Parts: sequence; C-alpha cells; structure tokens
Amino acid sequence: MTRENLPAGFQPVVPVGFNAYIGPILRDLSRKAGEAGRFRFQPQAHHLNAGHNVHGGLLMTLCDIMLGYTVHEAIPGKLATTATLNTDFVAGVREGELIEGRAEVTRLTRSLVFVSGALSVAGKPVMTASGIWKIIGDRKEGAPA
Repeated sequence: MTRENLPAGFQPVVPVGFNAYIGPILRDLSRKAGEAGRFRFQPQAHHLNAGHNVHGGLLMTLCDIMLGYTVHEAIPGKLATTATLNTDFVAGVREGELIEGRAEVTRLTRSLVFVSGALSVAGKPVMTASGIWKIIGDRKEGAPA
C-alpha cells in the first residue's frame, strides 16, 4: 500500500522496525481514542496460520500497537512501555477481511496508564484487549511517536 492509495484520513503507524514487517497498520487521524474503526489492518496470506486464519500472535501484536499508540497520545512528551497485555480471542479472521480496532485510556496515573480496546471485522468482535503501560521517562527529540 502506498500513500497514494491510503483510505481518506488514514496514515500508517510508524513503519519502522517490526511494524514495517507486518504492516501496513493504519490509523484514522480524524477519529478520537475509543472510536470504532480508528485503526485498520487487512491481513494477507503471510499473516495466516496453518488453519487459514490470521495468526493469533499477529492479532495480539495489533492490539499491543493499537493500545500503545493510544497510550502515547495520552501522555505527550513521555515514553511508556507495555507492562501487561491481556487478550481474549472471540472469533477467527480470514485473509482479506478488514480488521478495525479501537482503544481508549481507562485510567491515567503519574506512572501507569490503563488502556482497553477491541478488534472487530464487519462490526463483530474478534479480540478484546486490556493492558497497563509503565511511563518510563521523557521522549527524546525526534523519536517516533
């Protein structure tokens, strides 16, 4: 997917490192935290497991990225890292099905951020997630969001 064929309002999450290998993972800049369809991902053949469903580890990764972006938006200028991530598989996802995600901060303290979210396909839940991010310091100048 190139910038020319991105859906209106969407941009890829930072496509460096690991994210570059699994993406593109898109986020809608016009939607606020907690809104459905804020994140999008369209799985391809190389994202499938032997049962021809999207690999569960990939779904968990999508939740980690999606919740992490939501956390970092809530703590501008700070860095945080995943301390816990809990996921529940609700349904399988097939190749080509559009996965949409939402996430929201549920509690913010001086050192911890509590966040929850869900992935869905055609409005039906496929995974729920909740986690805690530990605030570990200030973001360095020029570091990706």
